[in-house]
Amino acid sequence: MEKFKDLAQLLVNFFYPLVEASIFSSKGELVEIWNSFSSLKEDQGAELEILGRGEAEHEVLMTGAHVKRLVYPIGDEELSGYLRLRYDTSKLHSLKDQLELLLQLPFQQPVNDWQINVDQLSAQYLKTHQVTMQAATSRQKRELIALLHGKKLFEFKEASAYIAAKMQLSRATIYNYLKTISTLGQVQIHQVDAFTDKKFGGNPAGVVLDAEALDEAVMRKITRELNLAETSFVLPSKKADFRLRYFTPTGHEISFCGHSTVGALFVIAHENRFNVDKPGTYNFQVETLSGILKMQAVVDEDEKIRVAYEPPAAQLYQPKISHEMVAKAAGIPLDSIDSSIPLMYDATCKALFIAMPSLDALKQMQCDFKSLSSFSKDHDLIVLCFLTKETIDPRNQIHMRCFAPLVGTNEDPFTGSVLGGLTIYAHQFHLLPQKTSAFKVEQGHFIERPGLVEVKFSKQAEGYHVKVFAQAVHCFSTEISLT
Repeated sequence: MEKFKDLAQLLVNFFYPLVEASIFSSKGELVEIWNSFSSLKEDQGAELEILGRGEAEHEVLMTGAHVKRLVYPIGDEELSGYLRLRYDTSKLHSLKDQLELLLQLPFQQPVNDWQINVDQLSAQYLKTHQVTMQAATSRQKRELIALLHGKKLFEFKEASAYIAAKMQLSRATIYNYLKTISTLGQVQIHQVDAFTDKKFGGNPAGVVLDAEALDEAVMRKITRELNLAETSFVLPSKKADFRLRYFTPTGHEISFCGHSTVGALFVIAHENRFNVDKPGTYNFQVETLSGILKMQAVVDEDEKIRVAYEPPAAQLYQPKISHEMVAKAAGIPLDSIDSSIPLMYDATCKALFIAMPSLDALKQMQCDFKSLSSFSKDHDLIVLCFLTKETIDPRNQIHMRCFAPLVGTNEDPFTGSVLGGLTIYAHQFHLLPQKTSAFKVEQGHFIERPGLVEVKFSKQAEGYHVKVFAQAVHCFSTEISLT
């Protein structure tokens, strides 16, 4: 009896929602029913005389539905019950072809080999993933279609229509899935220069859209191959409009990256994704390891793209690190650091802020990156941010240099992740003009990657609210073959 229950469930999974399966005892009592066509007991039950007849018969249910009934006895030597199958004749004209292999019944009409393969592969996939066709997600259906495509089952004339009906999808959806599947072995990469409006300035970022099919190991390999400071991957999200993951060439996944966020937002607008299809302001909720963050893409009438994001809320406190310790680790003179201003640590992005007395002191820095990397590891630091209120462009208010040797970036051209903590640090220690609510930060000039960003902020009861405004330039797109 149990194997027939498994068979009944299997058949319903095959043909859901077109087939109903029921198991009856040898006395005609209903034991179990799958995908019942009617909730009425009169429709679910059956007379023993009817169960005793094995031929296919037409039946009209109390609900008015027209079905065809097939009944098979259970038991080799002694009758233990009956398997009844009913199918919707308005949508499925013959169940016999589909049952020949499974039930080994001598029907006259042969089943096409490709149909058998589709049914068997589908059943195996559903069983492996412990799901019915009705409950399968879009991703699971795409995986199943990819499996059938890999077995060349779409090459048969009626296969697309058959599979579409089986999976309860339109043929157009099947076609779109197949189009996506045909490029699964190719990953499109975009490189964007963030925090600049000129190529070869700011910070280069890698961006991969449609990263849903990539596992974490592949993301790390792509990032390593690009060898940029960070590469962002855009994925679907159940909590927000989309999700961003960030990896460094050393294989580290970080919770948030500013320039790669700017790159991702720019490419989303550049490629007209997430309904960005005309001039306007587009607001997004974006899932990151730092939480759900507010982000924005603005497209003007000339198709110029600007982006904005709210960085993760900074958590600043004074660490047990002295100015002397930093100078020794960096390999720079102690008097090149402004010891009158405390060091502060942002626990959110693991950044240490160090004030410098002048732009020249910042320019003259020649760090010992091996020592600085060891120091970073000992004190849980990702970024060391050295900054001064002296700037190259008098229209700007802060110049900074950032070092992150622990994650493979000796000196970062432009560091967007620190801007939340930098805002609080610069405001609290009077590195900004009084009563200001906006300022500009420059970085990268001493390594010939000049970049610029505007920051607007307000101090509120619950803390600082910070918003970063940036530009970017699309450098190129390419494809990496994964096969």
